[in-house]
Amino acid sequence: MNNIDNKIWYSGNWRQKNNDTIPYNGIKIKATPHYNNSNELDSVTAIVIDFTKVPDGVSSTVQLSTTGTWYDISIPMDDSTEPPQPNNDFTVIGIDSADDLGKLQLYLTTTGVYLRVQFQYGLKHARHQELGFILQFDVSLER
Repeated sequence: MNNIDNKIWYSGNWRQKNNDTIPYNGIKIKATPHYNNSNELDSVTAIVIDFTKVPDGVSSTVQLSTTGTWYDISIPMDDSTEPPQPNNDFTVIGIDSADDLGKLQLYLTTTGVYLRVQFQYGLKHARHQELGFILQFDVSLER
């Protein structure tokens, strides 16, 4: 399976220099497209990194392989607790309810495949909502 360079997207409140207190910064999504032997888009690996409460970020990886399907952004586990618990430093949740997970989707158009986002993040009193098409991938690579 071929892949090409990561594509990176930053949330609307991204800053070049982090704050020195919480919230440190926003969300960064790194997405890597993977192409099969026929050079057609096979899947995309997306890493959602939340810098709200931790300057180094807390990440969740989502593997997307089908267009038109919403994939959950799982809350990563905090392995420093026994037993491991969901990491409270990851603030990404769904847009309808705090009990929902954020979502990612691959969306096919005539110009390519786009990564769509649907989530909110940040501190409870200052949530930011992200909706829309953020990154474009080629349906196939030129031979």
